[in-house]
Amino acid sequence: MTVPTMRGFTWSVREAPGHPGLPGNLWCVRDAFCALMAWDEGTDDWDAFIEAPAREDMDRLTEHLGLVWFDPDYGPHQRALAASLDHPGISCYGLHRVRLSHCMYQPHVRYLRPLPVEYWAFDPELFRIVIETRQTPR
Repeated sequence: MTVPTMRGFTWSVREAPGHPGLPGNLWCVRDAFCALMAWDEGTDDWDAFIEAPAREDMDRLTEHLGLVWFDPDYGPHQRALAASLDHPGISCYGLHRVRLSHCMYQPHVRYLRPLPVEYWAFDPELFRIVIETRQTPR
């Protein structure tokens, strides 16, 4: 099996938004995807990420890496998601008050680690779970 990489993937042009009041940083997408794919800091794949990518880019990146995404509230996705819970993944939360999202690596999707408390004030909503179906929990 070939290990997926960022090679061949291109981002759409987008300027990173500035949200000085948002806790943490806007590199959560890179951090979550690199942890899921086991790409170490400083590698070409790690360095290929941009800050706060567009949603369309995330759909394309998920496909490029051979990952599967689910909307946990969408009925037709629920059965397939339930059958994939024994894999590592990424939880994606919409932070509605600031119109951003926050992504977290999940070593085991069945037992999602909760969103850090500093994000609760932004009306978080779990809107997507991305799963690496080729891996088993670490």
